[in-house]
Amino acid sequence: MDDVNTANTERASTEGLLESYDYVVVGGGTAGLVVASRLTENKDVTVLVLEAGADRLGDSRITTPGLGLTTWDNPDFDWKFMTTPQDGLNGRTVAHPRGKTLGGSTAINVGLMAYPSKSGVDSWEKLGNKGWNFETLRPYYRKFHTYTPPSKEVSDLLALDYMDYDIQGKSGPIKVSFGDFHGPLQKDWPETFKRMNTKYTGDPLTGLGSGGHSNPASIDARSKTRSHAGSEYYNSEARSRVNLRVLTEALVEKITLEPMQNGPVSAKGVQFSSSAGERRVIRATKEVILAAGAFQSPQLLELSGIGSQALLERYGVKTVIDNPFVGENLQDHAVAVLSFEAAEHIPTGDVLRDPQVFAAAMEEYNKSKTGIFAAGTYCSAFMPVADFLSDEGEARLKQLLDQHLANDSSSAFPSQKQQYELLRSVLQSKDDSSIHYIMAPFQLNVDAGPSPTQYLVPTTEGNYMTLCAALNHPFSRGSVHIQSPDPTEKPKIDPKYLSHPLDNEILARHVQYMEELVRAEPLASLLKKDGRRIPAGKHVEELGEARTLGPQTVTSNFHPTGTCAMMPKELGGVVDERLMVHGTGNLRVIDASIIPLEPRGNIQSSVYAIAERAADLIKDGRR
Repeated sequence: MDDVNTANTERASTEGLLESYDYVVVGGGTAGLVVASRLTENKDVTVLVLEAGADRLGDSRITTPGLGLTTWDNPDFDWKFMTTPQDGLNGRTVAHPRGKTLGGSTAINVGLMAYPSKSGVDSWEKLGNKGWNFETLRPYYRKFHTYTPPSKEVSDLLALDYMDYDIQGKSGPIKVSFGDFHGPLQKDWPETFKRMNTKYTGDPLTGLGSGGHSNPASIDARSKTRSHAGSEYYNSEARSRVNLRVLTEALVEKITLEPMQNGPVSAKGVQFSSSAGERRVIRATKEVILAAGAFQSPQLLELSGIGSQALLERYGVKTVIDNPFVGENLQDHAVAVLSFEAAEHIPTGDVLRDPQVFAAAMEEYNKSKTGIFAAGTYCSAFMPVADFLSDEGEARLKQLLDQHLANDSSSAFPSQKQQYELLRSVLQSKDDSSIHYIMAPFQLNVDAGPSPTQYLVPTTEGNYMTLCAALNHPFSRGSVHIQSPDPTEKPKIDPKYLSHPLDNEILARHVQYMEELVRAEPLASLLKKDGRRIPAGKHVEELGEARTLGPQTVTSNFHPTGTCAMMPKELGGVVDERLMVHGTGNLRVIDASIIPLEPRGNIQSSVYAIAERAADLIKDGRR
């Protein structure tokens, strides 16, 4: 191709497409490409992957780590989902960028690599999923990645003494590194938490750490390019396999299902439309694997006749399996954001608003793969509510939980009580965390509008640092459902942010804590004394002020899960512990939608690990 930023249309051609494959995978994103790559390691297994987006593996907006956000709100890369107006956010809607290209959302996300807590993953097994615990998944969190340790200079600068190299991934496809571009904000972040007696404890991969720390990113330390499911699980070796076919720009319309006498429903194949407008049906001789993500996997189940019979009848879809839990149990990390003006001598990402600065930074990256566009370090903190750590605080927490959970009947979802009991135990553990603080070295302005092209653009004069407080374990539950029988129409997404009062109570206390953070040294010296804020003039010294700020500033951290929950059907499940859709014999869902209870932090590591284990489950079933 003459233009590296042009889609590779060759992979969209249906020429030579077979009538059937052993496995048909719907979605060439994070999980789908993992499963397809692992299954076709056996040359006797044939796999077809159908991806609605284009092949843009060579596009610099994907390969350049610092350009990922430029793909958001661009229909060439992004599905551009939008929620319904949220009552808990004063009627605001919230955008949800989702990757529409090979690699899925790992091709367009910020790349932050975080790992869940042990208790968070163990909760999945406690919801009726035998074998889905932290110890079982631990090797898969290592299997998917290769960690490249930084130089001693960078390690000392970022205070990475908590990292245990021996337990990191050594040979996985996804490359993980800290990069080489670090400014004063990255340097002083861990030191600030150390002085506040909240230094990070334990390597993140142990599932036990908490406190302030630095996260690596999914960046290849040698090439300084983004490492994602498309570039690594569908690398040149995988692309050369004759038993693996990946078809892009192919929109799957439904799964073809056939009820069987005295047995489960059988998935016979999928119906899709190609880029040329051709409608085809491809047979799956073994299984159909749905890996379309937390919004589109339930959408496709419903379009295919699996879902609430009342809902399906409303849109003229014939019911094959009546399961009212499809599309329910939607969870997401709601995140409150506040921006603080940086001191005069502290540059932030806001300098890139100057076209000359942007061009110079781009030229530096293109020539030497250095500078701000090669950055690969993110500043985080996993924290409990500081106000609840004392004996008096424990009593206040118990009172708050009793008040809002004792007679909670806000949902008819069968496992709500069990889920809330698990969340309660996390909140009452001093070793666990209820918030994920993230420091973004640029301004964010939610008031500017719901779309990323609105709130990510630095419209306020000056340089800013943003503190984000993301709820690790939300109590609020939403849904995603079809609103038409037309597969090209986006589903109705209603996360119901802050609909459960405990979410805003917990979030408000963590927003309050931001005031302590920005007053603490050495971070305080990097901010302008009495400097401006976004939203303007917002100070949150009092709990009441913090409670009002949540609905004003909350947006999404873009981690939707739970809509095809892995649980027994009587608890509200859509898939079983083998990830097989209840009532079917050969239809699996493998993506973030199967996660029954949201883990802490960014979820890409968990989706990779789930997909790696799922591939082994499929292989084990064939032996």
